[in-house]
Amino acid sequence: MPRTNETIRRTSTALAAAGLLLALAGCTDAPVPGPSASLPTAVEVPVTESGSTSPTTGPSSRAELGYLDAAALNSAVQQWAAATPGTVVNDQEALRKQLPEAQKWLEGVTVVPAECGLYGVGNLTDQLDQAAMAAAVLPQNAGGDLTIASYRDRAGLVANVAAQQHLDQSCSTYTVTAGGQTITSKLTPLEVTSSAPFTTATMLESMNGNAKSKQVSVRLIDGNLMLTATRAVKSTPEAATAQALKDAEGLLGILRAAPPAVTPAS
Repeated sequence: MPRTNETIRRTSTALAAAGLLLALAGCTDAPVPGPSASLPTAVEVPVTESGSTSPTTGPSSRAELGYLDAAALNSAVQQWAAATPGTVVNDQEALRKQLPEAQKWLEGVTVVPAECGLYGVGNLTDQLDQAAMAAAVLPQNAGGDLTIASYRDRAGLVANVAAQQHLDQSCSTYTVTAGGQTITSKLTPLEVTSSAPFTTATMLESMNGNAKSKQVSVRLIDGNLMLTATRAVKSTPEAATAQALKDAEGLLGILRAAPPAVTPAS
């Protein structure tokens, strides 16, 4: 029997908190992509000697954000979520409790081509140990979520960006099979700019039998932080993209207004 939408949302939120999720399948009972064994060795996002991505948008004079711990992220997400009644905030502890379910789910799916699954080394716990995290799941009628990961080691974030770029470029069409269901998905890059040094966006079109859905995902990276906002396409892709970008920019603004944090010693 297929999983419920709520279970899928819980599983995918745990993955998206660390930027590990390639794509979701909107409001259908769709499985999330499974893990892949390899990780690209080259990073297309230019990296400066200090370890920051070269700016693609936004003012160059503003200092990039450093590492923030789980308590700081949860506080910022709680503040952001207060504007939308019914939003559920998951702190780091809540997300980690979801990992066993997410790990089990990933082990049971098949992705074709296989390389279009998740990229990473080790299990989810190992990967999520690289970062503090928090997430907000919007009410079902809004159809979206907002996740944030704060990486202690900048290199971990850079590797994550490299993996996502590889997927965006090479996995325009793929299928995911689990529990007797096969989801066909098409991934399309979108043109988006933001106030962050690095911005990327994609739209996922999924078909599960006769059920179709579209969802946009916008990712912003500023210093050691990565924010990912998703929104279901209810009218036009442009409207959904604008709303996801507004979500991410709103949280980024809260984080920038917070007192500066001290990056932990390596």
